[in-house]
Amino acid sequence: MKVGAWSEEKHVALSRYIDSARKARAKWGYASFIDLFAGPGRVLNRDSKIISDGGVLSAWRMSQQGGAPFNEIFIGDVDTESVFACEKRLVAAGASVRTLVGSAAKTVDEVLAALPKGLHFAFLDPFSIEHLDFEIIRKLSSRSNIDILIHFSVMDVQRNIGGDFKLSSSRLDAAAPGWRANLNLDGVPKHEQVNAYLQYWESLVSNLTTMQVAQNKPLFVNMNRGPLYRLIHLSRHPLAQKLWNTAAMPSSPQQLLPGF
Repeated sequence: MKVGAWSEEKHVALSRYIDSARKARAKWGYASFIDLFAGPGRVLNRDSKIISDGGVLSAWRMSQQGGAPFNEIFIGDVDTESVFACEKRLVAAGASVRTLVGSAAKTVDEVLAALPKGLHFAFLDPFSIEHLDFEIIRKLSSRSNIDILIHFSVMDVQRNIGGDFKLSSSRLDAAAPGWRANLNLDGVPKHEQVNAYLQYWESLVSNLTTMQVAQNKPLFVNMNRGPLYRLIHLSRHPLAQKLWNTAAMPSSPQQLLPGF
């Protein structure tokens, strides 16, 4: 899967959190990692042409190195060939894997039906925000001992929010149901509209899942400093929030832009 250089920073932040949580994970008899947008498990930097591990493989290898490996990895994807390639790579790396084919909105139910009691960590990394159906988050949050790390595409919101606001349906509806009825964008400056959408989304998280959004929401940008996405961590436990707020510090400068 071809990606930009910023994808590496995302996987670094993910791996740092997996490593920082190893002591907490080791206290549980069972710990799982869930990736419903797994892809093939490997990525190609379109600029450097370097091939490296994708998110789920990065997470698995880091859990091994930290001495508290996940007991089970759940992966899903709409592309059959990709998800089974990912499965082969994880199995070769020593992971116990359950593989599901289909959209995340459907496979989340299969995961929850098969998920034993334990400590769980879900990584939601969709290609675009229209696939980040809020129901996926709400359903995962039904497990009391779960953290969720989300790729929240600022770029998609920025591109679509103005044009979609007065349409009968929007590509942004699934991620933040009711946003057009609850946001008066006519009174919001253009450079603040993405933040307004994000704040509304965060209110849904608080009201519908009882999970908390971590303070650190690093913004990743492209080579022209254009905003791409934020990594947003959801949890209920103060320790998880503390670990993420430290782990999320990027290894290379990702400056916040005005209005984001």
